[in-house]
Amino acid sequence: MKEQGKELVAAKEEILLSVKEAAIAIEESPGVVRNWLRELKGVIPAIVGEHGYRYFDPHAMEVLEKIKKLRNEDKLSLREIEDVLIDTTPQVSQQQAEVPSEKLLEELKNTKEQLELQINFNSVLVQQLKKQQEQMDQQHEFIETQKEQIAALNAAAEQQYLHTYGTRKSKDEVKEETKEMPVRRGSIFRLFSYR
Repeated sequence: MKEQGKELVAAKEEILLSVKEAAIAIEESPGVVRNWLRELKGVIPAIVGEHGYRYFDPHAMEVLEKIKKLRNEDKLSLREIEDVLIDTTPQVSQQQAEVPSEKLLEELKNTKEQLELQINFNSVLVQQLKKQQEQMDQQHEFIETQKEQIAALNAAAEQQYLHTYGTRKSKDEVKEETKEMPVRRGSIFRLFSYR
């Protein structure tokens, strides 16, 4: 394991190391390095790659080695290590802020584009809704006009009926009158009757 760690230390200046590779290089477990990343967020300048994986450049490896030394030799807690590293290496947090700022700017640009597309979509949608509302208003006016015309025709028909018949009769009155009328049977009926 020590030989593999030495090979990774030699290679660390050329490439970025994953959490596992960095842990091997400083002779710690990957779980310890992940814990340091979690607890010392603003101190370790890890580069976040695709899918959220973290990588370490030579500067970040120096910070990891310093953390290991402070923890093992100086017996400091992670909070104390954080205070020491913030006081001694202010450029770390600045360097760490530069990498995400590019990613953040790209995300903001994408968000702005999506927002502009949403605004355009919303304006088209509002225009369509206004057109539909206008059509519904026109249909409502047409229906109201038709109702008024039907009411006027009904009133005119009733006036004509009253003018012709004098009074309006109910259906029951009309039925009673028709019952009292004699039924006249025509000559064809008489031909076919068997009386």
